[in-house]
Amino acid sequence: MDLTLFLISIWVGSIIFFSAIIAPTVFKALDEKNAGIFLRAFFPKYYIFGIILGFIALILGIKAMSLILVSMVVAMILLSIISRLMIPVINAARDMGVEGESRFKKLHTLSVFLNILTLIIGLIFIYMG
Repeated sequence: MDLTLFLISIWVGSIIFFSAIIAPTVFKALDEKNAGIFLRAFFPKYYIFGIILGFIALILGIKAMSLILVSMVVAMILLSIISRLMIPVINAARDMGVEGESRFKKLHTLSVFLNILTLIIGLIFIYMG
């Protein structure tokens, strides 16, 4: 359980670090085009990192964890997989320019919501662990 808690803590920390440090810095330091280039390269790795941490935590902790904790890790993994699968759709909407602006905003908002939900579940996991 301790290693599982450690892995989830790293995952939660990466979400907080991205939201509090990386995203604001990217949008202050880079113009919109270059920020987009950076984020398109960053996001797939960001989500894969979380998914890998989640699967390792699940495998290592499944015997020691309660059903609620296993369910929480599975939910975090699923939310990250969904977010990862949304990346090409979000990028395609962004590439459409003005025509895709509404779709991009909706998908981006959904993606942010899923990321926040993953963070909240992770924080609850840490608190319960």
